[in-house]
Formats: sequence, structure tokens, C-alpha cells
Amino acid sequence: MLRVSAGAAQADWESALRDLRARGAAVNVQIVGVPDPPDPLLRLDMRQFTFDVRDEANTRGAAEIDDLLFRLKRAVAVVAGGQPPPAVEIVTPPALANALQSLRDIGFGIGIRAMESTPTAHGLPDLLFGPPDGFWRLPADPLVANQLVSDLLRVLPWLPAQMLPRGTMACGNITVPLYADLAAMKVVGVSEKCPAGAAVTPAVSGATVERLDVAGVSLFRMTSPPHETLIESVGVTAPAKLTAEEIVGRHQAQAAKQATQISTLISTGSLTLTFEAPGFVAPLTITSRTTIFTGDGRTDLQQQGIRVNGVAFTANGGVPRLPIIEPERAAAPPLAITLNDLYRYRLDGRDTIVGHACYVIRFTPRDRRASLYEGRAWIAVDSFAMVRVSAVQTGLRGPITASEQTDEFRDNGQGMWLLARSDVRQTYEGAGVRTPIHRLMILEHHDVNSPEFQARRAVAYASKDVMLRDTAEGFRYLTMKAGSQKPEAGSRKPEAGSPKPESGIPTSDASRVVAGRADRVRTLAFGVIVDPNISQPLPFAGVSYVDFNLFGTGTQFNGFFGGAFGQLAFSAPSLAGSRWQLAGRAFGIATAYNDRAFEQGREQYAQDIRQRPAQASVWALRPLSSRLTLRLGYDWDYTKFSRGDVTDALFVVPANQVVHGARVGLDLQHAGWQMSMWWNPARRAGWRSWGYDAADADVHKDFQRYGLSALRSVALSPRLVTRIEAAWMAGHDLDRFSRYAFGTFDNRLHGYPSALVRYDRGGVLRTTAAWSVAKAIRLDGFADTAQVHDPGFGTRARNFTGFGAAVEAPAPFGTLLAVEWGFGVQGIDADGRRGTHVLRISGYKVF
Repeated sequence: MLRVSAGAAQADWESALRDLRARGAAVNVQIVGVPDPPDPLLRLDMRQFTFDVRDEANTRGAAEIDDLLFRLKRAVAVVAGGQPPPAVEIVTPPALANALQSLRDIGFGIGIRAMESTPTAHGLPDLLFGPPDGFWRLPADPLVANQLVSDLLRVLPWLPAQMLPRGTMACGNITVPLYADLAAMKVVGVSEKCPAGAAVTPAVSGATVERLDVAGVSLFRMTSPPHETLIESVGVTAPAKLTAEEIVGRHQAQAAKQATQISTLISTGSLTLTFEAPGFVAPLTITSRTTIFTGDGRTDLQQQGIRVNGVAFTANGGVPRLPIIEPERAAAPPLAITLNDLYRYRLDGRDTIVGHACYVIRFTPRDRRASLYEGRAWIAVDSFAMVRVSAVQTGLRGPITASEQTDEFRDNGQGMWLLARSDVRQTYEGAGVRTPIHRLMILEHHDVNSPEFQARRAVAYASKDVMLRDTAEGFRYLTMKAGSQKPEAGSRKPEAGSPKPESGIPTSDASRVVAGRADRVRTLAFGVIVDPNISQPLPFAGVSYVDFNLFGTGTQFNGFFGGAFGQLAFSAPSLAGSRWQLAGRAFGIATAYNDRAFEQGREQYAQDIRQRPAQASVWALRPLSSRLTLRLGYDWDYTKFSRGDVTDALFVVPANQVVHGARVGLDLQHAGWQMSMWWNPARRAGWRSWGYDAADADVHKDFQRYGLSALRSVALSPRLVTRIEAAWMAGHDLDRFSRYAFGTFDNRLHGYPSALVRYDRGGVLRTTAAWSVAKAIRLDGFADTAQVHDPGFGTRARNFTGFGAAVEAPAPFGTLLAVEWGFGVQGIDADGRRGTHVLRISGYKVF
């Protein structure tokens, strides 16, 4: 066994190892200390590795023991990646033996040996008859050490590789134990007490016995023993099943071995990001060709051919004006070697993934309050490589309240399992907006250890493409080196050479630096809405301002004023570092619109009035689990009522409506679905009788509304995105002005004017398909249907179906223009004709 200190220079031990192997020795290694994973000692082809950690005898505290366990696990994972896996033994001071017993749980047959010190062998008997499985140090005197080694080499050919006890024989009055040498079909005896002239009595009468005396040790060899002397009966049982910890340990070894084989990696594919943004008629889709450079301790992403809703986007080497929204980083991924045991593992059976038999390992965090993961991993039975992992993130704090991810890996044909597909679905709670986010990355090609890695990455740095870097704080944009390009609006100016990640870190190519976060987005929005229930086309033009870090507090703010209407919202993602969030929203419109009355489907013009609404709400929310969120809120609604041009003088117009309401809800994310259930009890203030009969106002002074909804967006390809939403709602004590209504801004049903349909119960189904048909054009299609009960149209629930289409295309000055049209099949226009049309023309310019 070659004894080497961890971290020793390769030149210090390589020649000795080569010399021993040249002499035909089967060399194992004893490493004093715990080497780091890059240490070449861990990559030697050995049958056994021994880690001697007796120098750690002063390790006492829990943190120090955890650190030692962590370093040992990393080292063992590297050496265990060999085929076949070598034996691993850890020599420890007795005081640490119990603390290190947990290393046995990771498999590989790790042995723990407690020894205070290594004794010095003074002769051959010490080596042959000393403590079993012990270590011996050779004498310091070179002559004595040389003689001891020579004596050992003389007896080694007589000794079986495995000392299998097979009875005894007599040497005078001394009993000599016998051992079977199954390879040579012989039986061998060893004794240090047999006198030279003593009579030898073999275990089998008449057998021939050879004798060898060396340095006070006598060896006896009996040739051609009976078959029954060599063989013992052996019972055969089923092979032992691996535990979850052993499977995880073998996977860690496979991952450590693969990591040593890959110094650089270039992965190419596509990235599709889908989410919903206020004002956009269909899910917003951002697509790009993506190249990932992994090497030199960092990971950079190059994004080419970026398209927003099919429209080309050019960053010219700068920082896009869109912020990077991602959850906080987890403390550690599952199945990785960590300083502490952060996860519990359980074997959850077997499965087959793309023809590969897999163990299914379920993992859960020991502390569910921590930012970790919970889910399942599929590990190949034959190679222990990761084939698939599916998990949800726990303990989230911030605007991302739920995050689930499924990664799939494929063998590249050289035994390396690399990421092929990553599907991430999240829920984002921003300033006045709750939206699902879907990220789909498909990697089609991997170039391992390419000699052109540095050159290709340098070309990417020098290009005008958008680039990001994976940092400890999350993904950050890489922009051109300070001084070579004007910084983009909304981001702090980077400073080359600054050590702070958000202030600029020079790359090895020195042409890119890590830019500050893009915290502010300004958008010019303009357009016109043509709604039959709004007396004249409603133009709007204004500026939207979004700040993702208001006054440096982490609070998000969103404000828009467009002349005819305006809104503002805020969101504090984490209150005092807790998982509670606080958010609010306010909305108002300056133009009144018609509130039309119907009886049995016929419009009652004398009861038509005008209304102008305003709303404000505030709510708190807290994730209850990795998928479920509780929402508690307060709603304030104000509606100003006035007479229309044809309102009957005898018809009493309601008092301006002021409603105070509570809102309790639960939000659930699962498999890409966003589901919600809510209850809204409310009470009117200052409500009085209205209408012809001036009925008792107290009947509808208090009311309740409640409902369920579910929606899902799916990127079927980078060019085709679909969305489906279903909702059901009902209530108690609802009247004309507290019922649900389809509107232009909220609760839309394509083709139906605002406040045309007012219902107290029913269900709605909305579907959308968005297709990037050309390089600069995206077509959207809509199909909505509702089965609702509107008392103005009879006692039964009626169907209202609408269709629509939209086209989105670039306009001059970097503007995105959208034209949306909707047709309500059962709608009734102002002239009483069946069929209604709603048109919206809008444009957006981000600056």
C-alpha cells in the first residue's frame, strides 16, 4: 500500500507508484487526509482506497464533523465512480468512529476502522499474526525494513489470497490452523510456534505436506487434499436489494465521475418563455435559439434570434429592458453531496423511461420551511445516471409563489447523461397581476470538451446577441464592456473591473461584463376601444411605469394613466423577510358606459342607465405549501350611476354604489394548471331603493359571490402557443348591480360589450391559440363560450358564444401593433339586432 498525503504533488508519488507496478505489485493507496475532488490521487486505478483521517482527532463540534463528512462524501463519490467500484476504507481516531458511521449509508461497502496509531512491524510474525486487518509501518532502519519485505515476499506465494479456515493439523503438540487455497486446490497451515524437529500430522491421513520456515514462521502446504476439505456447502439466496441511500450514493459517484470527464460543454437548442402580461390579447411568447457555454467555473447563455410574439428583437449587445424573473435559489439540489443531510430519500419502486429501467427515488426536505426541493428522481439501474427528475421548490419567498420543474437527460452515446429537456412552470405574483410562467428549453446537441470552446465563446461575447450568466444571485445579463456602448435604460451602468457582481465583472474575453438588474420598464401604450355599450369609441394613450425594486425595498410598482382610464398596483413580495406578501390594486375609468336592462331577452330602454366604475383592493397572501397559497383581501368598489338619454322619469336611479367586501381564496399550481377557489362576502354602504317599485333595499344590501377557476398555457412549439381557461361562479342575494358581468377590461367574453350580460351563476370556457405565421406576424384566434343564468334573458341558463381574431405585427419606431376583433353570436347591439362586434386597436413601445 502506497501512503500519500492529500494534496501532494503528483511528481512526489507518481514515480514510486510506477516502480511498484513495474515490479508486479498490486498497489493500493492510503491517503492521509481528505483530498479535494480535483486531486489526481482520486482518479488512480486502484482496488482499494484508504482515507486516513486520524489527523482530524481534534474535530469535535457538530459543524466540524459535518464538514469532515461532507469532504469525505465528495472524495468517496469520485473514487467510487470507477468500474468496478474499488473498496473504500476510512481510518479514524476512536473518538470519531461513531460520528462517521453514517458514511456506511451511502453504500460502496465503506469500512470504518478506529485506530489510535499505526504500529511498527519488527518481524514477520507481527505481519502474519498481529491484529487482523491492521496497518503496519515498516521499520525506520532501511536494512531491517528490506529484510522484512524480503521475508514477506518469500511467504506470500504460499498464502491464499483469501484465508478461508478449513480445520487444523498437528505439529508435535501444537495445533496449526489450516486455510484453503481454492485457486491452487491446496490447504495451507501457518504457525509461529512449531519447533523445527517436531512431527507433522496432516489433517488427512497419507497426505503429502510441504514445509517452509522463514524468520520464525512455519508454513505447511498439503497438496491434493480431498474435495470435501476444500469445499463447504453454500446456500444461495436472492441478491440483496439496494437501499435508497445506496442508490443515491452510486448516483453521486456516477455524477462525480462524469464531472471529471467534462471540462467544457457547449449545448445548443431552443428556449420558449410564455407568460401573460396586462394589455396583451394572448399569452406573451418569447422564443430564442439558445447556446449554453459551461466551462472555467461559469455558465453563460447566448440567445440568438429572439422574437417577442413572433416579432424580431435586437439588443445590440446591451441589456434587454425586460427583467429576469426567477425564484430564489434553493440551498442545495437533491441527490447532491452537501455539507448537511438536507433531504430524506425513499425508494418508490421502479419505472421505465425511454427504454431505460430506473429506480424511482422520492426525496423530501428535512426542513420544509427551507428553500429546497420535493419530488422524484429516476436513476438508471445499470449506470446509476440521472434519467429524469421532477420537483417542486419549497419555502419560496418573493414574487414566485410556486415553481415546479421536470428535467430529462439523455445518453450522448459516450456514457455521459446530459440535459435534453427542461420544463419549468411557475406562478408569479407581481404588482396587480398573477400570471403563470412556462419555460421550455430543448437542447438538441452537446459538444463535450470541444477544442474550439474558448474561440466559440469569445465569438459569442463579441456578438450583439443577448447573453446571460448563471451567478450565485441568479441569472444576470452580460453587456458590452463599459465604455464601448451606452448602457440600456432601466439598468445601472456597469463598471469594468468592479468586484461586485451587479456592478460589472470582466469576463476572460474582457468584452462583456455582468450588468446590473433591469429594475424599471417604461411602456408607451395607445389605442382605441370600440364597444357598443360605450357611446363613442374610447381612445387611450398613456405611459405605463413598472418598478421591480421601488426605492430599493424590493417592492414592485405598476402604474398606468391613459387619459380615459388609469390603474396602479403594488406588491411587497416578502414582509419582514417572511413568506407573507402584501399587494394592492386600484382602477378607474373616466368615461361612463351604458348599463342596459333586459326582460325575457327584450331590452327595456326606459330602465337603461349610465355607470362609471372604480375599484380598489388590497390583499395578503402566503404559500401554505410548495403548490398551495392562501389569499386574504379587502375589496372596495365604487360605481357612479346616472340617467341615460331615454331613462324613464319614473325610474329611480340607484344611489352611487359603495361596496365593502372581504375576499378569501386558495390558489393551487399542479402540472402546469393554475387553479383558484374564492369567496367574496360584501356589504353596500348607503344603498337605497331603486327602480319602478322602489323595492326594499335591505334585501340586497348584503350579498355573497364565490367561484372556481382553472387555466393552463402550453407552448406546443416555439411558434404555437395555446391557452385554456375554465371558470364557474355563483352567489347569493345578487341583483342587477351586484351580479357578474362580462366587460371590456375584466371577465372578458370575446365579442360581447361591457355590462350586456349580467348573471348570477354559470360557467365560462375561454380558449386561445397564438401562431407565429411569419417572421414579423403573429395570428391569434379566440373561441369563448359561457353557460350562465341572466334573469334578464329568462329563468333558464343560456349560452353565449363568442369568437375572435387578432393580428400582431411590428410598426415603425420599434412599436408592436395589435388589432383584435371579437364577435358575440348571441349579443344584442344598441339597435336590438342579434350579433355584436367589439374592436380593440392597441400599440406598445418599450423604452
